[in-house]
Amino acid sequence: MVNLPAKRIAFLAMMAALAVILGLITSPLPNFSFTVAFYLLLIDFAGFSSGWLVMLVAVLASNLRTGVGPWTLFQLLAYTLIFLLWWGALHLDWLDKRWAQTFVAALLAFSFGFWNALLNVPFYHLPHFWVYYAQGLAFDGALCLATAIGYWLMNRYLLPLLQRRVPELARRHRGQD
Repeated sequence: MVNLPAKRIAFLAMMAALAVILGLITSPLPNFSFTVAFYLLLIDFAGFSSGWLVMLVAVLASNLRTGVGPWTLFQLLAYTLIFLLWWGALHLDWLDKRWAQTFVAALLAFSFGFWNALLNVPFYHLPHFWVYYAQGLAFDGALCLATAIGYWLMNRYLLPLLQRRVPELARRHRGQD
């Protein structure tokens, strides 16, 4: 069993609550959400497992409000694929610039609909993948735009705050995760 210190558990709980609030604030706008940007920023700050755990709690909490079904698992898998790609991209030298991170974060957010469609089409026995995927492109664009705006702002304002307030949870200082 993994031993999580109380400070890290409290941090993850607060970040999950913040992720749920970010989702609620932007819920009137279709698929315009800052949560993907928030998860990616957390992965950069506190590591893959921290970002993934926050996403898990936030997605489950959000789906309790909107309804739980197979799509919940598809969301979790799509986020996990995006997080793995992000985690790999963070090890590239050119991704140290804020504009480059924002661009990659936005592209990965745009890909969310693709990964989700890949999982939904076979499950629901839909006849045409590309037709199903194309119907969601406007929503993918909204998520891409929201992620670009959200990541830029959070990287500029939230990340320095986290680094000042909880430096011991930063993955770069721990050298792990």
